[in-house]
Amino acid sequence: MVVLITNDDGYKSPGLMVLYRAARKVFGKDIVVIVPHQPQSSSGMSFTFHKPLRVDTVRQEGVKMLTVSGTPSDCVFLGVYHLFKGKVDLVLSGVNIGMNAGLETVYSSGTISASIFGAISGIKSVAFSKNVKDESGEATLEREMDSTFPMLVSILRRIKQKGFPDDIELLNVNFPFNINSKTKIKVIKTDHMVFDDRVMKKMDPRGKDYYWLYGELRKDLDPNADIYNLFKGYITITPIKLSAVEEDKLTSVKNMFAGL
Repeated sequence: MVVLITNDDGYKSPGLMVLYRAARKVFGKDIVVIVPHQPQSSSGMSFTFHKPLRVDTVRQEGVKMLTVSGTPSDCVFLGVYHLFKGKVDLVLSGVNIGMNAGLETVYSSGTISASIFGAISGIKSVAFSKNVKDESGEATLEREMDSTFPMLVSILRRIKQKGFPDDIELLNVNFPFNINSKTKIKVIKTDHMVFDDRVMKKMDPRGKDYYWLYGELRKDLDPNADIYNLFKGYITITPIKLSAVEEDKLTSVKNMFAGL
């Protein structure tokens, strides 16, 4: 059995390397890395069905990796159903450069979507992300990612020792700006709406309109949810349930459409 590692930042990401080192320390040598050849942030769980995919082999810091000319979900699809068919025991995604907290981010994130597809395929999965400062240079970013290593090892060891609860398929883990030996973990729910979404309309030199979609962080964050506590310096772990239809909601919806 193997552990499949992927991400949405591509094979040059320092977050990928720190996750690989942590997984290697905990699980041994049976680690495979399959990542997009180019960054695929905010790609969601999109698949490439309209054109062929290419798979190449690269080495990054001495580590053999497979790169795919597609999305993070494509990487997991290829790994689970072809390249390592019947062998993948766990999917790890990340460590993403930037947090993935709040529902808007969870459903758009390529990092989390790769783990979601792993979970849909019946494989326990974990997504890891790190809140970083926008102005971080390459050297600073590498140090920030390296700071996650001790807790990555601790979290992966606990997963190895205890496994997942039977009713949990996916965990979403976010690391705060600063991590040290006193940093605590909070297992907590996902916030619902964390951005004030905006559309900026502009005009190009030919007089045609174009639009930028963006959002500004809300000030009224839920103190009992992930992003508020991430900003307070906690490592947040959120279990994600894949079922979009809860059993206890079926009756009320049946009553709504009764008689039609």
